[in-house]
Amino acid sequence: MKKSKPLQALGRRTCATLRPARAADAQLDHLEHMIMEFTKSGDKAPLGCLDQPYWRKRLAALTEESDLVAAQRARVLRLFDALDQAALRAANSTQATA
Repeated sequence: MKKSKPLQALGRRTCATLRPARAADAQLDHLEHMIMEFTKSGDKAPLGCLDQPYWRKRLAALTEESDLVAAQRARVLRLFDALDQAALRAANSTQATA
């Protein structure tokens, strides 16, 4: 069954419903700190369930919920890149021990 048009419209975020960029700074600072600690640790999930997919979801949610400025978007991209690099290092170390 298809959703009615008003319900479909509620599912889409518009600029009016996005959080302002200044509100995202604290979240971005926290994510940056935690992801850098996560990538330095070398563990798959040093904080239990806070694994790579968790941090990716947090970054994705931040970008979907906030009207980020260019500098903030660049920080988010760097964090995604750091997660990718950590995954590559983990894969390479797994292959080296096999």
